Amino acid sequence: MKSFISIIELAKYQCRQFLRKSSGTTRLPLELKIMVGLILTIIFPLPGQAQQKADYPALSKYRNWSVFAGPVIYDRATLTPQYGDYTFENKPISGFNAGFEYDFYPDKKWSFVTGFYTTIEPVYNLEFTIKQTDIYSHFYQDYTDHVKKYSIVTFSSPLLLKLNIQTSKKSFASFLTGFKVMYFPHGSADMVYAFSSEELSESREVFGLNLESPENSFQGSFVVGTGFSYALDKVLLKTNLIYVMNFQNTISGEYQFANMLTSPDTRGYYDLSGNYLGFLFSVSLRKGKSKPA
Repeated sequence: MKSFISIIELAKYQCRQFLRKSSGTTRLPLELKIMVGLILTIIFPLPGQAQQKADYPALSKYRNWSVFAGPVIYDRATLTPQYGDYTFENKPISGFNAGFEYDFYPDKKWSFVTGFYTTIEPVYNLEFTIKQTDIYSHFYQDYTDHVKKYSIVTFSSPLLLKLNIQTSKKSFASFLTGFKVMYFPHGSADMVYAFSSEELSESREVFGLNLESPENSFQGSFVVGTGFSYALDKVLLKTNLIYVMNFQNTISGEYQFANMLTSPDTRGYYDLSGNYLGFLFSVSLRKGKSKPA
């Protein structure tokens, strides 16, 4: 009980400090400030929940902590043309999530889940084609290539409201919703594609991207999902299907096609939301037997 309350009090303190700092020099989106305020509202009633009787005694024997890992699929980036006819195809971007979670009341119908997530953030995954008439004569057909890039590993922490429903003696279904705060420091990324003449005496930069992440290092998102767990003798196995919707794009910038032999220049905006669908597998170990007093 004391450990539950100490974790909650620490979370309250961290949220207050976060809001206090955001009113100073740190630049944060309004949505993120509202999100932290909602988290504070949710956290304050938590200590009373610990006094209630377990709804599912079968889950009381497992630890609150769990480790998870699993694949994610990011939404395709979107393009907004300014002028010109050239374009390229954005493809879905695969990724990977891993970390640990803490379920405050795993044996109750309603609970809260927090934790620590690590993710490799994508920048682009695209395929483009340059017409043969726009490049040097020693190219005998259109040129097509596929390029893909990731940025850094980001760290995030969620606060999720969880509804747990028993479906059989050993299985449980769950529904999750809440918010997540991600630390993603500002950075930039460039990509330039050039062609050289057959004699290597001349080269043309024909396609490029100029991208960056938001100036604010902390970004918020909304999380919704569903899960299924199965109780074994030694472990509790869980799977979660979640969808994460960011309050702002994780990557934005411009693309350009230029220096073509026949076609006019093309320019437009590139935006990657960073929204993703995740399929996560997690394990909670059985508690050790308590020693008699």
